[in-house]
Amino acid sequence: MWGTSARQRLRLAPLYLALRAAALARATPSAAAECPAAWRPGLSVVIPERDAPDMLGEALGSLQAELEGQDEPVQVVVVANGAAPGTYGALAAQYAHVEWLEREAPLGFSAAIALGLAEVRHEWTLLLNNDMTFEPGALAQLLRHRGGDVFSLSAQILQQSSDGRREETGFTDWYADGAGVHAYHAPVPADGGAVPHLAGSGGATIFRTRPLTRYVKDTDPYDPFYWEDIEWGVRAWRDGYRVLFCPGAVVRHRHRATTARFYAPAVIDRIVARNGLLFDARNRATAFGADWLMSRVCDQPYESQRELAQPRIAIDVRRRRADARGRTRPDIAPVLVDPRHPVSELAPASFSYRLATFTAGRPRLLLVTPFAVFPPRHGGARRISGLLAYLRRDFDIILVTDEATLYDARSFAFLDGLCAVHLVQREREANLGSAAGLEARLRSHDHPALAAALRAALARYQPALVQIEFAELAPLVRERAPGQRWVLALHDAYGAADFATPEAAQRFEREVLARYNAVTVVAAEDGGLVQHRDVVCVPNASSIEPGPRAPSASARLLFMGPFRYEPNFAGVRAFLRDALPAIKAAVPEVRLRVLGGDGAPRRVAADPLFARDDVDVFEHREDVEAQLAACALTINPLAAIRGSPVKLVESLAAGRVCVSTAEGARGFRDEGFAGLVIVESVAAMAPAIVSLLRDDELRLRLESADAMRLARFTWAASAAVQRALYLRLLQAADA
Repeated sequence: MWGTSARQRLRLAPLYLALRAAALARATPSAAAECPAAWRPGLSVVIPERDAPDMLGEALGSLQAELEGQDEPVQVVVVANGAAPGTYGALAAQYAHVEWLEREAPLGFSAAIALGLAEVRHEWTLLLNNDMTFEPGALAQLLRHRGGDVFSLSAQILQQSSDGRREETGFTDWYADGAGVHAYHAPVPADGGAVPHLAGSGGATIFRTRPLTRYVKDTDPYDPFYWEDIEWGVRAWRDGYRVLFCPGAVVRHRHRATTARFYAPAVIDRIVARNGLLFDARNRATAFGADWLMSRVCDQPYESQRELAQPRIAIDVRRRRADARGRTRPDIAPVLVDPRHPVSELAPASFSYRLATFTAGRPRLLLVTPFAVFPPRHGGARRISGLLAYLRRDFDIILVTDEATLYDARSFAFLDGLCAVHLVQREREANLGSAAGLEARLRSHDHPALAAALRAALARYQPALVQIEFAELAPLVRERAPGQRWVLALHDAYGAADFATPEAAQRFEREVLARYNAVTVVAAEDGGLVQHRDVVCVPNASSIEPGPRAPSASARLLFMGPFRYEPNFAGVRAFLRDALPAIKAAVPEVRLRVLGGDGAPRRVAADPLFARDDVDVFEHREDVEAQLAACALTINPLAAIRGSPVKLVESLAAGRVCVSTAEGARGFRDEGFAGLVIVESVAAMAPAIVSLLRDDELRLRLESADAMRLARFTWAASAAVQRALYLRLLQAADA
C-alpha cells in the first residue's frame, strides 16, 4: 500500500483518485495531424528571458546574423520577465524590430512561452533560450526540413563550457526502469539529414505554431521548468506528426545558465524528479499502475508531494491520462517497460538505437545473453561487446538480452550497427548469483519470458545462426528449428563433476549439449571439460590496444572484478586477509583500489576486512583505462575459476604488471607473458608485490615486455576465429 501514514494518503488522495478514474475512462483515438501539407513561409521567434540582458544580447546578435540571409517574413518576440523596468532599454534601441513583452513578476517556462505564442503571426515558431547562440548556417539547416506533417525540427546542442561530460546533444530519447521514466540526450547520429527522435528541446527548436500553442496551454503544471517539451514531442507523435532532429544545425548552450541563477542545484533536481513523475502520471509513459506511481510520489520530498497533491493537478492528470489511453504509438514507446511484464512482443526499438537495416545476402546471427551487455560491466559483457564490434561487419546481428532494467542512457551508444535489440527482465527473486549451484542457475536463467522472446525472435527474423551465451541458457536449444546452426558460448566451462549426480551430467550432455552444432570456450583448459564433437577455443582478449604507455609511478594496487561473480569477492577478501598486511608493513604508502561493480560498496560496508583507510571500493567504472594508468600494478587473487580473466589481459595491454595466483591465470599461464607474475597462493602474492613496488627498474621493464605476445589477444583476432567457425557451420548447412 502506498503511503506511510493515513495523513499522507489523505493528502494525496485527489491524485490517486485521478489515476484510478483515468484507468476507467474511454480511450481516445489518435487524432490526425491537423496541419495541411501546404504552408506559407514565415518564421516567428519567441525568446523567454529573465533578467539577463547581457546573455540575451549575445543570443539576439547570433540570431540576427542567421536571419540576414533569409528571404521570408520574420517576427522576433522577447518575453522579458522577473526584471526591473528599464532593464532592456539599450537592447530595445539596438534591436528596434524586436517585439518586447515585459512582466516584472517571474514566469515559469510554459507561462512565458504561452505569452509569446499569443503574439505569434507565422505558421512556424522558433523557441530560443536566451543562453543559446547559433553556429553559422544552423537556422537555414533547420528551415529547409519543414514539411506538412512535421511538428518540430531540433538543432544539435553543444555546451559552451568545455568542462566535464557532454550533458546535452539535442537528440532526445527515453527509457523506463524500476525507478520510473527517464528522458536523456542520446549520442548524435552520423546521418547528415533530419532523423526522428523523441522530442525537441524547448530552447533550440522550430515548431509548427498551431499544435505547439495547443500543447503549451496544457503544460503549465510543469512550471517553472523541465519535462514540458518532452510532453510536446510525445503528444505530437501520438497525434500523427513527425518530430525530427537535425544534427547539421548546431547551437551552443550555457548549461543551466538561467535556472542556476535563481534556483539551488538541490531545488533544480527536486523539480526535475517531480516533473518526471508528473509526466508519467499525465502521459501513461510506463506500464506501472496507480499504486506504484503513488509509491514513487510518496518517496519525494514533502514540498513535491504538496505540489502534486493540488486538486487542479489531479483534475489535469485525470484529463491528460485518459486522453493518452489508446494513443501510444509503438515507435515512441519507452525502451524498457514494467519488469513484471517483460518485453516479449519485440516492440520496435527506440529512436536512439539507430539500428542498422538488414542487408540482403548477409547471414543473420541471433545472440542471446543472460545479462545486460552494455555498457560492459564485467568480463563476460566485455567479451561480447568486443566480439560484436567486429562480427557486426559481416553478420546482421539480433540481440535478445536479459536484465533489461540495467540498460540505461549509457547503453545506447553501443548498439550502433546491430539490426535489432530486444530486452527482457526476469523476476528479481530469481536472479541468483554465481555462488549458487549450476543446476539452480540453469533453472533461474532459463525463464519463460526469455524463452518467449527467443521464440518470437526466431519466428520474426529467421536467423541462420543462433549463439547462446553461458551454460545457464543452454537448455534454450529446445527452441531450435530445422536449418539453423546453434552455437553454445561457454564463458565458464562445466564438466560432469559440476552436476549433483552422474545421471544429471549425462542427461545434460545427451539432451542439451549434443543438440548444439558447436561449443566455444575461452581457454584451452576448458576444452578438456566439455564432451562435444566440435569444441573451438575463442580466447578472451582486451579492448585496450597494446602499445607504448606512460610508466607506472604510484603505489596503488588495482583489482578489477564485479562482486556478482563470487570468486572475485572471495579473492579480494583473501587478499585483504593474507597478503595486504605484509605488503603494508613493507611499503607503508601502498593503497588498494577495488572496482567491484554495481552494489559493491554496500556489500562490503559491514565487512571488517574492508574497514581499512587504505582500501577504496567503487561501483562500476567506465574509465577502466584511466584506472589502469593510475596504478602501479594489478592483482588477480582468484581461486577455483573456469574460463579466463579478461582483466588480466587488459592489465598487460595497458602496460601494467599483473600479479596473479596460478588458478587465476587460467588461459594465460603458458603464454610466456613477462608482465604476468604467477604465484601459487594469495599469501605468496605479498613478497612478489613488495619486490615490484620497491624495484622500479624491474617493474618498468616488465610493463613493456609483452607487446608482441599480446597481438593475438585482441578482439579482432578472437572475432576472426569466431567468424571462421560461423562460416564453416554455414557451409556445412549448405552442403
